[in-house]
Amino acid sequence: MTGPGYFAPVVLPGAAPVPPPPAPPPRRRSSVPVVVLLLVVLGAVVASVVSATSKVQAVVALGDVIAVEEPAPAAAGWSAGYVDEDGNPGRWDPCEPIPFVVQAGWIPDAGRADLAEALRRLSEASGLRFVDEGDTDELPSRDRTAYQPERYGERWAPLLIGWLPAEATDVGLGGGVQGVSAAVAVPSTGGPSLVSGQVVLDASNRLAAGFGAGTTDGEVLLHELAHAVGLGHVLDPTQVMYPQTTSSESVFGAGDRAGLAAVGAAAGCHPAPSARPLRLEG
Repeated sequence: MTGPGYFAPVVLPGAAPVPPPPAPPPRRRSSVPVVVLLLVVLGAVVASVVSATSKVQAVVALGDVIAVEEPAPAAAGWSAGYVDEDGNPGRWDPCEPIPFVVQAGWIPDAGRADLAEALRRLSEASGLRFVDEGDTDELPSRDRTAYQPERYGERWAPLLIGWLPAEATDVGLGGGVQGVSAAVAVPSTGGPSLVSGQVVLDASNRLAAGFGAGTTDGEVLLHELAHAVGLGHVLDPTQVMYPQTTSSESVFGAGDRAGLAAVGAAAGCHPAPSARPLRLEG
């Protein structure tokens, strides 16, 4: 997700049927989430993000981006997926609903029901609210534009959620990766503001519906959606944010809930900078 091409228009191929041969059973439920720092000020500036293990600093101009991998997983409890140099976690504004759209070209039969339940559980644990804006023909992409006024109006692009075959997208599905998430953060008072993102599940490898024992779509959805609202990995296998699927039922653990509270409504309002100043030409 690096470079000025991040803002280039994406050519969307037409939807195709799900490839018939299923992939092997997944071993990882997500790749490392990526945060994209989108600069909304004019001119060249210095932006930096500090993770638990390293600091990334670069001089960039409007339209350029910096991709930063998530901090090292916490041993227990919870970890933030995105932090600034003061250690403030990146988070959405809980005082505004988070809009989302669904790429439904390859959605499984129970996909909508599982998504609705995953968002209900996420809302219950975090206090964040989600608003369904319907289906979209937009495909998830590493080069997805965070500001698409022609498609979504003069605002940040909504959270994009979809199921796609690994070969239909470049986000990193396949090879044991069942789900991928990414969030877009902008510098803001009191810590980064999450303003857009993507959650993508592998449609080539059909999982059991629901949230019961075993590897399920519900488990992957909970994990990836929690990444999209600001949580990182944790090395405690009893938590949803453990980086591999488990055989237990999919229920947010105590660490997950503590993290969701820390990035959710309990932390107070967190207004994000407006997308209106952006007038980018690819």
